[in-house]
Parts: sequence; C-alpha cells; structure tokens
Amino acid sequence: EGFKRAPGGARGSNEQEADMHTVSWTIDVNEGTSKQEILRGLEAAAEDYKDVAGLIRASLGLTADGKHIMMVFLWQSKAAADAHFTEHWETLISRRWLAAPMRRQDWATTMVVDNG
Repeated sequence: EGFKRAPGGARGSNEQEADMHTVSWTIDVNEGTSKQEILRGLEAAAEDYKDVAGLIRASLGLTADGKHIMMVFLWQSKAAADAHFTEHWETLISRRWLAAPMRRQDWATTMVVDNG
C-alpha cells in the first residue's frame, strides 16, 4: 500500500514505453522578479494542469534561493509527456516567465511511493 509500480520496467520488461515517465523543468527566474510575482504565476499555472490527458501529478515550486522555478510532472508514459510538451507549450511558458531560460530533464519512473 502506498506504492505505485509502473508496468514494464519495474518487472524487468525491456519496453521503456511501459514505464511511467517524469519530466522536470527548471526555469531561471529573471532578475528583479519578486517572489510574490512568481507565486502568483505558479498559482495561475496550476490551473493549466488540471484534467490533462496522461498526467498523473504536477508539482510546481520555487527553489529556496528564489532563482529557479521547478516544475515536475509524472506522466503515464513518455508519449503522453511528449504529446503535451510541444514547441507551442515551450513558447507559452517562455512568454509566461518572460523568456527565462528553461531546461528539461526526463527519466523513466518505475516506482512511486505515496506517503499521503
């Protein structure tokens, strides 16, 4: 109980697509952007991730030093993540955060432990 095992990779299958997939985005905060502005932007952004096909969980936040916005998304599959994170999506996010540099990192997620 409290564990979610991804089909495929967690049982030794070679089918990468069977794994859940995590994508994290790091967005550099532009100089002069207040913490309040960032938090308002994150609150507004959260609405964009309700009822998205294939999305299991989205976590949005700010690093302790206030220099980076962190967005971590858990998807049912890599295909679902790639279908969502299009060039159009990147353009919208870039505009929202005033063209701040963004970095994407992906990994197959074979196990999720939920303590809630």
